[in-house]
Amino acid sequence: MGDRVVVITGGFGAIGSAIRKAFAALGDRSVGIDIRDANDEWGPTLAADVTDESALASTFAKIRSEFGDPSVLVNCAGVTGHGSVLDESPSQWRRILEVNLTSAYLCVREVLPAMQVAHRGKILNVASVNARFGGSSLSGPAYAASKGGLLTLTRFLAREHAKDGIQVNAVAPGPHDTPMWHSLDPELRERILGMLPAGTGPGDPDDLAAAVVFLCSPAAAYITGATLDVNGGQWMG
Repeated sequence: MGDRVVVITGGFGAIGSAIRKAFAALGDRSVGIDIRDANDEWGPTLAADVTDESALASTFAKIRSEFGDPSVLVNCAGVTGHGSVLDESPSQWRRILEVNLTSAYLCVREVLPAMQVAHRGKILNVASVNARFGGSSLSGPAYAASKGGLLTLTRFLAREHAKDGIQVNAVAPGPHDTPMWHSLDPELRERILGMLPAGTGPGDPDDLAAAVVFLCSPAAAYITGATLDVNGGQWMG
């Protein structure tokens, strides 16, 4: 590890930033992709709409030109919803699936050819505990469906590209200490934490980032197609 080019979508969010920091601490070159340009001590974040195929192509071309071929891709971009299928409009449904699921497909297409040539690569998809138990009105149907699709995409890619030396895994986080978490109504936060066996939380984004780094490390060389639950026991399966 160290000196790899690592691309993290949603790279300037709370979890994306923690992941960039964790890779940078190992000496890797962390490059974020988010809705706006930004720079901090852990590296650059380039502006791109992850649902825009053309914008992503330009951004990845810039990454390859300035940093080299990515050998690690972390698909962390995501948005949530709420309510029932009657509450979420068709436009909201499409937008959530585009950000959470289609963006991962588009980004994988950008990094896969060079990984195949190099016969090595790590792809890590940040899903959700909602993908495990089907979600609820707290997440909305599109979020649960998109994260469930992300787990299936993980398994498909892992099986399809194992022969190429590429490992593909996922994490399924539960509630974590992020601005999105703190924006929830206190009563709602209490209800969510009540789903955890210990009743404590939320999780620390740095701990989640450590799990991501592990799955992208040589220590996880014999793991592919797996989903690591990082949700305080909210799901045990």
